[in-house]
Amino acid sequence: MNTDFLKGKRILIAEDDFVNQKLITHSLNVTGASFDIAGNGAEAIEMLKQNPYDLILMDINMPEMDGFEATQIIRAEINKEIPIIAMTGWSSRAEGDKFTRMGMNACLAKPFGLEALYKTLDEIFNAPPPVKPNSANFGVKAPETVSTVAVDLDMLNELAEGDNEYKTTIINMFLESMPESIQKMEDDLAAQDWENFYKSAHYAKSSLSVVRVPDMHTLANTMEVNAKKLEKLETIPPSLQLFKKYFELAKDVLHEEIKKLGA
Repeated sequence: MNTDFLKGKRILIAEDDFVNQKLITHSLNVTGASFDIAGNGAEAIEMLKQNPYDLILMDINMPEMDGFEATQIIRAEINKEIPIIAMTGWSSRAEGDKFTRMGMNACLAKPFGLEALYKTLDEIFNAPPPVKPNSANFGVKAPETVSTVAVDLDMLNELAEGDNEYKTTIINMFLESMPESIQKMEDDLAAQDWENFYKSAHYAKSSLSVVRVPDMHTLANTMEVNAKKLEKLETIPPSLQLFKKYFELAKDVLHEEIKKLGA
């Protein structure tokens, strides 16, 4: 695939395995991206404090400080926005949605090939732009006019490698956790607590990294940005209502998928 979008990007690779370091750097060398390597989570944190990066490739199982702990510190103390892609072997797969709960934006299952790496980077760097408001309706569709929604399970299928039980577990986790995220956003909106609202919207967006509903992701991103910047706050209530509508439609699609997986 075309990797021009990586030219000039600066990437931090947190990976302790020498062979994996070589594989990743070889893959990035031809793209025009620059990169630095950290041997564990603690090194990654120090390097991030000293240098600007556009993205972090974060191995999960590392000595001294693993990827989960490093991500938690990065999100709490250093940078809430920088994309973090988890790199995980199958031994970590049972940790399920811990990737999104820890603030990671996507994950790559090792061993991964060039296509999977570039595809994931493309999805991060070329995410759909926020919905542009207009004077009539602030750019937000009325929920009652929406009748379908797209659900993308490509990342989940790649991670699961044919394991239907695992796919069912992750889908159920998504179905159980998203209503809690929506309720949190509604509570923050009612209190007009914009600082916590943008954090809640970010959490909801992160939950859409494996079970993907692009329309929900776009809305969550827009609400997060507007709440954080205290801009276009009037668009947030209708956006949240539309977000809820898309989730209701996605639930039907996902319940059907669970039925197929159990057949």
